[in-house]
Amino acid sequence: MRFALRAAIIVMTVLTGCNDEPAQRRAFIDFLQEHIIWRPGVHIVLMNEELRKSFGPYASHYQIILDFNSDFDLKALEAAAKLKSEVHDLAGLVEYRRELEALQQAVPGVIATVDRRLATADAAHAALQQPPDLKTVYDQAFDRLVTRPGTLLARMLPLLDKNLAAMIELADYVAANPNAIRIEGMDGTSNSPEIDRRLHELLDAVHLNDEAGDDLKRQFKALLSGS
Repeated sequence: MRFALRAAIIVMTVLTGCNDEPAQRRAFIDFLQEHIIWRPGVHIVLMNEELRKSFGPYASHYQIILDFNSDFDLKALEAAAKLKSEVHDLAGLVEYRRELEALQQAVPGVIATVDRRLATADAAHAALQQPPDLKTVYDQAFDRLVTRPGTLLARMLPLLDKNLAAMIELADYVAANPNAIRIEGMDGTSNSPEIDRRLHELLDAVHLNDEAGDDLKRQFKALLSGS
């Protein structure tokens, strides 16, 4: 009799399953709201084993967000920011010309990485099957941690590439005309009308995307701070 009762319980368990999905979904929704959506700014919370178990099958949904943000190699961007802070005049631009070129060569790789990761995350997001209550919350978290930062970065990087190219061209021109150009900080003049005209064309090219770049930086800072 005990055998029959035990067998019946096992069969019932197999047929009905142990449905933790509502609790797992609730735990995931609460996590996304409390740690991402309701907190201002951008916050990445790593997933430990306890969280993974509480999310159940939805752990893989959060992993999509984590994968997009994990191990970005930003050395080129950090070096560009450091270098631009060290260049105070056109002479410095000439001095750091080799470093500027190295940075420009690194930028396309960063652009490709961002584009690839954004496309991968978007495809994985689109393939998810989620109940409506979770989808609403997840879409907000995905927008905060993937779509918006990824899109802004994808728009900023080409501007950086163009800026570095313009700076290199300017550095080369200044280096080629050392006796004809009077350096005045990050500006300069020349007694030669032809050289002066070309110099200021190159200076204008360096600042061509300043307004667009400043706007994107403001958007990015606002996203990070939640302001």
